[in-house]
Amino acid sequence: MKKNVVLGGSGLIGCSFRELVKENKKYIFFSKNKLKGFKRFNLDSNIKKFFYKEVDICFFFSSPRIFKKNLRKDIFEKEFFWLKKIISNLKINKFVYLSSSSVYYKTKHPVGLVKRKCEKYILKNKNKFDYLQIWRPFNLIAKKYVNSDHFHNFLFKKMFIEKKKDYLFSGNPMDKRGYSNVNDFTKVLYKYSKKKISFLKNYGNDNLITINEIVKLFNKYYFKKNKRYFIAKFKPNIVNINKINNKKNSIFSKKKSINVLNNYIKESL
Repeated sequence: MKKNVVLGGSGLIGCSFRELVKENKKYIFFSKNKLKGFKRFNLDSNIKKFFYKEVDICFFFSSPRIFKKNLRKDIFEKEFFWLKKIISNLKINKFVYLSSSSVYYKTKHPVGLVKRKCEKYILKNKNKFDYLQIWRPFNLIAKKYVNSDHFHNFLFKKMFIEKKKDYLFSGNPMDKRGYSNVNDFTKVLYKYSKKKISFLKNYGNDNLITINEIVKLFNKYYFKKNKRYFIAKFKPNIVNINKINNKKNSIFSKKKSINVLNNYIKESL
């Protein structure tokens, strides 16, 4: 029986997906780190030493972590080389690729540039697979805090871990985003991965919330702990609205963004 291989299994989406299918022995999760329940393989190493030559479904979640120090093209370019290694050396029936909403950014964002390059390469080689599924998720949130520089995690770190009284953030307080729980997304991804279809889909929430509203929500909990409010300052930037514009090829979360964030902060605290 061919296995289903999950690359990048220890990241945000990989961990959520593993929790969903952990009882199914057909799914094999890989990480470059030595972790219980994972096979260890570093995609920077010799791909000829990989455990499998043929797989039924390859879930490609591998990507450098989102930290400000990593937001350089040369670091995120690694994902493209990992991708080429896998596609060139493995026989794959169905390929499921995790792209990003950053492909829509008008600015030359390093993540968006590399994700677009990866998508282009996969589509160029789509004849290697029987089925190809590409996902572009928007603003996914874990059940609780994880160490990353996504705004909600970065804000939580400054307020509740580093216990700052104030901080100067990049961006605009009127920036808008729609937030979805990562577990809801992986359930959808799993359901579609069992279908014999190919597609490119967005996943996100069209219920938008401003950065200012997020700060106000977090401040409710900050005040309870500190008897004062956190002061968020922002550099003067143009307002950015990160939302799904193409509704035809999209799947939407049905939860309100404020509720997703409220559950996140309660679990994190």
